[in-house]
Amino acid sequence: MEESIISLFNKAIRGDETAFRLLFETYSRRLFHLAYYYLHSRELAEEAVLDVFTVVWQKGKTLSYVKEPERYLYISVKNQALHYIRRGYVQEKDSYSLYEIELIPDSDSPEKSLLDEEYQILVQQAIDSLPPKCKEVFRLVLSDKLKNREIADVLSISEKTVNIHIAKAYKRIAEYVNQQYKQIKGFMLLLL
Repeated sequence: MEESIISLFNKAIRGDETAFRLLFETYSRRLFHLAYYYLHSRELAEEAVLDVFTVVWQKGKTLSYVKEPERYLYISVKNQALHYIRRGYVQEKDSYSLYEIELIPDSDSPEKSLLDEEYQILVQQAIDSLPPKCKEVFRLVLSDKLKNREIADVLSISEKTVNIHIAKAYKRIAEYVNQQYKQIKGFMLLLL
């Protein structure tokens, strides 16, 4: 049974190394994505996440007031990233895709695997074509499984704006994939 984030966080701030390690393993990748969204640097994003977890470990019991640990972690990483930006630490952008998804094929046939791979590429291209804020909202919903209210808090936008971005993302991805699929299918018919 998976331990709740509140229980895990409370154990970690009381000095439980195992709980702290599990908390870090559970959230570091997600928090890295958020930091990278602001910093566009792998190194700085990793540093921002480590800074936040260092504070959690060092301040320990002084964080007992935190009632929503997940929200606390996301907002702390966002604030740390913004602090780096204000201090001028951000210099050049990495070319690193945070929005890759993995589809698991239903069967092991080579033809099915090839079609799944082509579909995955189309979906990834569709996600990459989204506007930056829309792409980040979509990733926070899809990958990090955050609730709309949590995304609104993390990105400092309204919940209504989050809903608009999500609807826009699904619509644009569907349109893109359908358009590309029709072009590929039309091309295949020409070859026959």
